[in-house]
Parts: sequence; C-alpha cells; structure tokens
Amino acid sequence: MMNISYCLQTVLFLALCIAGCGGGDAGGNPPVNNSNPPVAGWQRQSENPLIVPILTNTIQDHGPADPSILFDNEDNKWKAWFSSTLEDRVSGVKTITIRYTESADGVHWSNPQTVFQTASDSNAWDYTSVETPAVIKNPDPLAPAEKKYMLWYSGANTTLAASENRPSGPGALTYYQIGLAYSPDGKIFTRHLPGLNNKPGLVLVANASLFGAALPGTFGDGTTSDPEVIFKDGMFHMWLSSYAESVPNPVTPNGRLPLAFGIAHMTSSDGVIWNTNHSNPLASLFKPGDVAGGRDPSVLFNQNTNQYEMWFTNDTLTDELSIPCHFNTVIGFWHAVSNDGIQWTTDYTKYDLRYDTQYRYEALGFLRGIDVVMVSGHYQAYYSAFGTERIPDSSIYLCPDQQNNPIPAVLSLNRATYISP
Repeated sequence: MMNISYCLQTVLFLALCIAGCGGGDAGGNPPVNNSNPPVAGWQRQSENPLIVPILTNTIQDHGPADPSILFDNEDNKWKAWFSSTLEDRVSGVKTITIRYTESADGVHWSNPQTVFQTASDSNAWDYTSVETPAVIKNPDPLAPAEKKYMLWYSGANTTLAASENRPSGPGALTYYQIGLAYSPDGKIFTRHLPGLNNKPGLVLVANASLFGAALPGTFGDGTTSDPEVIFKDGMFHMWLSSYAESVPNPVTPNGRLPLAFGIAHMTSSDGVIWNTNHSNPLASLFKPGDVAGGRDPSVLFNQNTNQYEMWFTNDTLTDELSIPCHFNTVIGFWHAVSNDGIQWTTDYTKYDLRYDTQYRYEALGFLRGIDVVMVSGHYQAYYSAFGTERIPDSSIYLCPDQQNNPIPAVLSLNRATYISP
C-alpha cells in the first residue's frame, strides 16, 4: 500500500507510508500453533503479540510494520525484516529504518536490530524514508557472496518536494520510489550501484509504462511503494502499490487527489531493470463499482495448485471509519488467485482475514501490510496490528480515534496459521 505513517506520539502523529510486503514460498517444518482448537480458517498464535516495541530511556521504538518473512533452509531459521520508526526521546528526531530479527520456530524472535537506514546525503532520493522491505535470497548461484540477499524497499525524500515542483504539505502523496540493496547475511545491506540515473539504490520510478497511457493530465510521475518480489521461471516478478496524481485537492490546494491507484505488476531478468507489457494498475483487482485497485500486496506461488495467490488491502473510506484506531488501519485483507500473476479473481464478499476485537493485541485494527508464506504446505500470515496488550507506556504510545483523540495503543507483529476445512 502506499504506505502510510504509523508513528505514535503524545499528541502528534507522524505519518509513515506503509505497504504490504514480501510473500513467498518457504521450506522447513511449520511451527506448532497451539492458539485455538483446530477449526477451519485462520487461527491466531497463542503467543501473540510476537514482537512489541522496546522503550528505553533514550529511544522510543514505534513498532514493527510491513513484515517480510523468509524461512531460510540453509541455516534452518525464520528471518523477518520490517519497517520501524525510532525516535530519539531527547531531541525528538525520528528515523525510519528497516530492522531484522530471527527465530528458530517462527514464534519466539530475537531482539530486532537495524540493518538498513536512510541515506546520509540530504539530496539523496531516500534521505527521509526507507521502508516496506521485500527480501529474498538471490536465485543466481553465481552471484557474489555480498549479494546473497536482495532487499527491495520504498524510499522517499520529502525535503525535495518543493525543489522538484511536486505537491507538498497535508493532503499530498509522498513521492515514493523503489530501491534495491544487497547483503551477505541479511543483516548489513548496501545499496545497488550505480542506481537509476546514478542515484544509489534506485531501480524503479513511476512512469507512463507503470500507469498506462489512459491517464491524461497526471501530475509528475505519480508514486510507487510497497514492493513484493518473487522469483519464478527465471524471472523476477514485482507487484507494488501505484498511484497517479491529477486534480488539485479542494481541501489542500497545494496537494493533489489521486487520479488512479491500484496494484501494478512488473518483471525483470536481474531484479534491477523492470518492464511491463500490460496495462497497470491491474484492472482485475479493482473492486466492483469502486475506483480502488488495491494496495500492499503479498504474493506467493502455490506449487500444489500451480497458481499465484495474493493478499492485499482495499478498504473504502467508509470501511475505515468503522475502525477504532484511525491511523492507516484496515478492517482486513482480501485474497485473490491467478494463473499468470496478471489476471486475478477475488472474492469481494468477505475478507480472508479481518481484525477481531476479542484479541487485545489487534482490537484497534490491522495496519496496512501483511506477509503470507507457505511452509511445508501450510499458510503462515504475519501482520501488524494496533491493540492494547503490552503497551510499554500508555502516555506516549497513542493512536488517534475517529474523532482524532489520542487513545493508548501499541503496534505489534502477530501470526496466524490457516487450517484447511
């Protein structure tokens, strides 16, 4: 999804665009889920919440978002990357980072560590934000050791909006682009070089080929975020949230309203140069009677059914008004299937997974972004949610309600396992 901010603060709520991230197929034995009797459907893990923010005297961690999950057969470990905002409690400076944690069973995780940060150059395209990671192991057996892991991410530099003649201020979309970084171990990443237009890390920007030709009067190039990448049949496939801006926003004159948004699909032979040979956003994902084509995709290829599967968000504004925490939250995630990754079939009569108020850790709504992986034929969903369980400090961990009043809330990472009928 074009991601959206989730940092929570005493009275001020910092927006961070968030999108769903990297699904994929994994191996190994699935962790045992002891949460509920084995009835059909998604069963929450009894140990939820799995990861909550760590508050210290100097740093406020605003919580895990946009998870990318991988089971690594090589060392028999679960590995997770996610977006997080770290706030210096003295200076108030916030840094949007990508963090990493690992687990032997997919349930009990190590303390997260920062593995990728914003660029130090104030003129860099990703100076103010790096988020929504999608991580896979490099499928090229001849790839150098330092490129063993590949990380695609959303990046932005909001300080350049005025100089680039782009909308800025409240109501304007953040100009996100897609970057790539490599790592030998999944813990220290370096940007791809030289990068598109000689901008380190940069590999994809929104353009006419991404949005299609039927968008007259668009402002600039629009924006892209929330990459999801899998490798199949010798090609990298990316799905991502895409937006085109057009008409002025009547509420915020210097902002723009999105002309079209939805999920786009691209392919690449090397993960660097991306192309498309079809119209985007993908029309088959649009909700009937709506102009929304979804966002925040998580995609895997099911070897058993020989089909692609996608989980994504696509709530309307009316839907979002029913959620207790009004901060980039959604009711649930939709599910779609496809034979080619382009033409999708979605059951829009019901959410595949929706937040449930009986669980305190998700009682205030799901955050945009989910990652579903398949482990030995079992679906495992990792998602972030706002709730009231294990709040580090209820005076500073807050979320706006529908009247924009701050209420105690904490963002946590959780897991659910799908039990077949």
